[in-house]
Amino acid sequence: MQTKHFDLLICPTCGSRFQSLAYSQSDESSSWLVCVENGHSFPLKNGIPRFVDPGNYAESFGFQWKKFSQVQLDSYNGTGFSEERFRSITDWTRDELAGKLILDAGCGAGRFSEIAIKYDADLVAFDISEAVDAWRENLSPAESFVCQASIYELPFTPGIFDYVYCIGVVQHTPYPLETIRALCRMVKPCGQIGLWIYEHDWKSYLGTLGFKYALRPVLSRLSRAQQYSICNSMVDLLFPIVAFCKPRGLIGKIIMRLLPIASAHIQSVPLRLEDFKAWVLLDTFDMYSPVYDQPQTYNTVAGVLIDEDFENIQRHAHGGIAITATRRSSG
Repeated sequence: MQTKHFDLLICPTCGSRFQSLAYSQSDESSSWLVCVENGHSFPLKNGIPRFVDPGNYAESFGFQWKKFSQVQLDSYNGTGFSEERFRSITDWTRDELAGKLILDAGCGAGRFSEIAIKYDADLVAFDISEAVDAWRENLSPAESFVCQASIYELPFTPGIFDYVYCIGVVQHTPYPLETIRALCRMVKPCGQIGLWIYEHDWKSYLGTLGFKYALRPVLSRLSRAQQYSICNSMVDLLFPIVAFCKPRGLIGKIIMRLLPIASAHIQSVPLRLEDFKAWVLLDTFDMYSPVYDQPQTYNTVAGVLIDEDFENIQRHAHGGIAITATRRSSG
């Protein structure tokens, strides 16, 4: 952990600074962050500060990002799909992000962190799940910082980040609107926030999404092994149809959208067939396994941003709710 990142941290319990790393007398490899005022301590595991207990509502995401840690990385799959998605959601450029302090909220295995690093940002990332271990394996030795933390108890000084983005995470948290508010507090005056959130509209009940909301109440209650086994079986059964439809343009996409596995959204991505199947399985598991899946409306999200003193609210043509906004000047 670099000094500049250590200085950004505060105790998520009491808000005080951390004084140092404390080491175990019996095991010098064991270390903790200890806060100045009340002595609250948080362990470092694999060099990553852990501000939450390992078992939590996002456990399924830790499972999936460790199992499919690289398939969505542009550097692995040889495409620019993740960069294109990042740009279409935020409209932020390399020139805007270079040298800026940026927070990746809900970083997973580092799909979008990789883009921010590529754009020469000073990146700080966190995830509530153990996906942070996959993040570190994928992106080390980048001069960035990652920790395991909750959006609701962030270990960062409020109002210090030039840019904060959160892509595909808000709807999977217990209190989506409070999640947005917590992220807003991290943005400095004149800084920007970028969000992508599932949208609640009539399309949520058609085709693949219709299957999701019909089957999730059952599948989300099963064990992780059972969830994965069922998703894997569905993909094995239906993938010949997907493979047939993939090169067949609009007609193929329509058919793919009628299946109970997630595939149509990546139809045009030029992936190797084995990587395409892995991505379909990843997104199918992602579709059925989360504890929370709470789409929002655009007006609700925009209303929260207005309440949190943001302006220049822009909706981007990515699909779902792709929205950016600028925090008003403190003056």
